[in-house]
Amino acid sequence: MSEIALRNVCKQFDSEHYGVKDFNLDIHDKEFVIFVGPSGCGKSTTLRIIAGLEEITDGELWIDGELSNYLEPKERGMSMVFQNYALYPNMTVYGNMAYALKIRKLPKDEIDRKVHEVAKILEIEQLLDRRPAALSGGQKQRVAIGSAIIRKPKAFLMDEPLSNLDAKLRAQMRVELVKLHKQLDTTIIYVTHDQTEAMTLGTKIVVMKDGLIQQVGAPQSIYDNPVNLFVAGFLGSPSMNFFRCTVKAEENNRTALLLDDAKTVKKVYLDGTRGKQIADRYNGRHVILGIRPEDIYELDEAKKLGIENESADVDEPVVNREMLGAEVILYFDEQGKTLAVRLSPENQTQVGEKVSLYFDMEKAHVFDPETEENIFVS
Repeated sequence: MSEIALRNVCKQFDSEHYGVKDFNLDIHDKEFVIFVGPSGCGKSTTLRIIAGLEEITDGELWIDGELSNYLEPKERGMSMVFQNYALYPNMTVYGNMAYALKIRKLPKDEIDRKVHEVAKILEIEQLLDRRPAALSGGQKQRVAIGSAIIRKPKAFLMDEPLSNLDAKLRAQMRVELVKLHKQLDTTIIYVTHDQTEAMTLGTKIVVMKDGLIQQVGAPQSIYDNPVNLFVAGFLGSPSMNFFRCTVKAEENNRTALLLDDAKTVKKVYLDGTRGKQIADRYNGRHVILGIRPEDIYELDEAKKLGIENESADVDEPVVNREMLGAEVILYFDEQGKTLAVRLSPENQTQVGEKVSLYFDMEKAHVFDPETEENIFVS
């Protein structure tokens, strides 16, 4: 059982700088919670506050109904996995994993049984006699996780544990961590700046910026319904495209968004209740249109989806082309930014050629340029 609650938690470093500010979050038993955001956003500080490695300036931390602000780290029942593995170099893998149990003065046969149980789960039984220097990065990470698991903590705290691994190994370890979470049936709180890790690992994502929570929710929910420009741009690779537009109510109850600064008229249409909502509030004013690269199509695909009339004259010269096997990503410049469209690998448009783009406006987002909030997400 592990219920963790943070209430108005603040961490102030000096009179002007906060690491974390007004942080409110409930972490329920068996959740896999991800703190995600750019460097310096306060995610590691928050994790260290939960672990007891940072003092709270203001607010309350509750663990299983007990106010825990002043509990020592060892009294909180947490296990932490660090980015740099934190293994004892002079001990074998067996020794590293057994260390926490030896301190508790458990019987030798019980320690031996538990070490072999955990080693079997992590598939490192053949490594028990080796020292850390003889291990690969992925093996070291498994040992570090094993050292944490063996204590049977209330929750695992993981601070960017995969960031030192190469891309292929990171992908493998993501799969292993999901399996491990199901197997152990316990709470994991995980810090990362990698939005792919956030989307694939977590049951709940906490998006942070400048020490503040921007949005909390299930990965797909946040991806589909970002509350503001920051969240929309942070999650997704390539990231969401943003266009400055002017709203123009046209005949036949159609609402056009005209791309600003375009040398020719380029516009997309937002119809239905969303179009009316924009026309009523913003007619003649500026908004920011957001659309993901996978929600932009060429004419043939647009016709199949019935969206060919939602875009007019959005023709863009390709400045870069990435062939990724299962897809091709074309990059184009608009409004001083390089933007992207994800298309099927059959696309043969080359750098310097123009591609006609059609937006699926059902999937589009519109943001207020002053508040940066998503107009369609309440």
